[in-house]
Amino acid sequence: MAKGFTLRLGELLITLGMPSTLASQLTDGDEARLKKPIDALEVSITAEGFLFVTADDLGNPKLELKYEPAHFDRFLSELSTASIPREAIFRLDTAGASTILRLFYSWLNTKQAAVFEEDIRAGKMTFEEARDIRKEVFDVPSFARFFQDSWLTGDMPKGKKGKRRSYSENIEALYALACRIYHETPRMSFEEACYSATEQRPDLVPPSWSKDPDGNLKREATRYWDKSRYSQKNYRERRDS
Repeated sequence: MAKGFTLRLGELLITLGMPSTLASQLTDGDEARLKKPIDALEVSITAEGFLFVTADDLGNPKLELKYEPAHFDRFLSELSTASIPREAIFRLDTAGASTILRLFYSWLNTKQAAVFEEDIRAGKMTFEEARDIRKEVFDVPSFARFFQDSWLTGDMPKGKKGKRRSYSENIEALYALACRIYHETPRMSFEEACYSATEQRPDLVPPSWSKDPDGNLKREATRYWDKSRYSQKNYRERRDS
């Protein structure tokens, strides 16, 4: 299953790694359309992240897309420390906001690379998993050296038994779909959203869940996915805020 999609803002390509079951709201449910870049006409900056105005295939404004990445407030704080006040950032036009977006991606890659290196050294992650989650960290010089040194010395860290959980792209997609259904449906409970998700996409349900697919999804969501780096909990709960 394809994961994520690419926004095209002029010559800038922005890859967002959300599951296709969540991103397909931009394409009226057409997941195949996500394989091609989606044009963004404008971008602005808010306290939570970036706000894109996406275009349909004819170039007309279609939807507003909020991208609220983790650690964005910390990034803004560091810019403020460097004498770039938040108020000025929030007033930037598309060209200025695009520059801030590039700065944020560079900053985030550096921070994420440091976290990944620590996790790999501790046996909580492998290089393969780091590449699957955020391949851009391999462009960070310090992480690239760590990978190269590990490869040359034959000391490629392996995950420790009992420390890591097997990642399932299908379950993540099913979880994201349940969060989307909940977000888009007033008064629906999350239990009902899990049931709806498993009914809509039985192809994503693991065979071991056959007796209680929605119950298993609800338990997995609260025990793992809501607390993981793939969490959509904040997105889901914005419905009720």
